[in-house]
Amino acid sequence: MLDTRIENPPQLEGLSDPPSADGSLPAIVVKAQEDARCRLALARLGYTRVRSDYARHRRDRKETFASLGHESLWPSTDFVRDWLKEERRRIFMRAKWPFLMTMLVTIVAGLAFAAVAAILS
Repeated sequence: MLDTRIENPPQLEGLSDPPSADGSLPAIVVKAQEDARCRLALARLGYTRVRSDYARHRRDRKETFASLGHESLWPSTDFVRDWLKEERRRIFMRAKWPFLMTMLVTIVAGLAFAAVAAILS
């Protein structure tokens, strides 16, 4: 579950190409596109691999995350740290409801068992 890879969502399909070189877009738009491409590339790597690479980069005190260099992306380690926080929260929220429902069903089954045992004795 932690190392699942995400397919390209339809809204990010156009972001796989680098921004145009003619400079027709404002800098904030180019930065937003680069951030979206970085997030997509990090998602493709998977949470576990990004976390281990991030730990190695932090240990070596590097400012840029070089694991995406093959895609010509060089996000800062702060950007990757923020992505890891968001991804961990997303994974937790996705696993929260099934866990709570399983716990609730187990409690109800235990109470039903205790009620039947009390009735039969």
